[in-house]
Amino acid sequence: MRSCATSSPRFRCRDVPVRLPPALLKQVRTLALRGRRATDTLLGGEIRSVFRGTGMEFTDVRPYTEGDDLRHLDWNLLARTGHPYIKLYTETRELTLLLMVDRSRSTAVGDPEPKSARAVEVAALLALVAAQQQDRVGLLAFADRVGPVIPPGRGQRHVFGLVQALFALEPAGPATDLAGALRTAGAMLKRRALVVVLSDFLAQGWEVPLKGLAARHEVTAIALEDRRDSALPDGGWVTLAGAEQGGTVLFDSGDVLARRRAEAAAKRMRYQRDAAFAAAGVRGVVVRTEGDYMTALRAAFGRTSRRR
Repeated sequence: MRSCATSSPRFRCRDVPVRLPPALLKQVRTLALRGRRATDTLLGGEIRSVFRGTGMEFTDVRPYTEGDDLRHLDWNLLARTGHPYIKLYTETRELTLLLMVDRSRSTAVGDPEPKSARAVEVAALLALVAAQQQDRVGLLAFADRVGPVIPPGRGQRHVFGLVQALFALEPAGPATDLAGALRTAGAMLKRRALVVVLSDFLAQGWEVPLKGLAARHEVTAIALEDRRDSALPDGGWVTLAGAEQGGTVLFDSGDVLARRRAEAAAKRMRYQRDAAFAAAGVRGVVVRTEGDYMTALRAAFGRTSRRR
């Protein structure tokens, strides 16, 4: 990827202007200064290591021999012939990254910045790193419906247009149709791809579609969390408003038992979410609205993840 000027928030590549917020611009500057070493140690060179099988295309079969990996057995051919065969693959140079970004109203909350802002920054950073590797990148945003959608493509013009679209996203919609978005992603991707889902996962019925998507693609689920999701402040009687479907409820946050019940319910939801990730074979990582999210990204895509 040809180096681009990073001296101001107006970022230009091939005369395509992109305005980046200072926080993300700082991360991009850091990547540019570290050069190849940054992509190797942070995300770049490692993203292929965790993306097992994605850069492979089926080419042929051969008879099974002792010691072959049973995961590569052609079960359909075994059923037809009664003889075991191993699938052969050829490594492809192209990697496709699809970024699924939750833009529902529930992501508008967070302190010191909303979940939506964290999602956009992380997605933009991943897109820029993939661009450094000349990989294909696409975007699928969603709330109560899917959109906007940018099909996977490569090149500086495409990627920086995608970054512009990310920063133009606004939380909206009366609900979160995560299940529909996951099904749309599955129908959209014709070849095996790396899918990164950035969401607070406060939705219903997404577990089965997630498992279906993960059966064909390498999926990483980045769960957006705010500290108030798990620890309610002691503020006396407060009115809680539904972020998406509306409605209000009066809650005594000064009541220790009431707070504990609410926090226990939130803990159960996180446990159920993480269990669903595990059941689907999805790599899960938490990005919080406070603190540095780079540690979480290294956990998802770095050398530690590769060893796991």
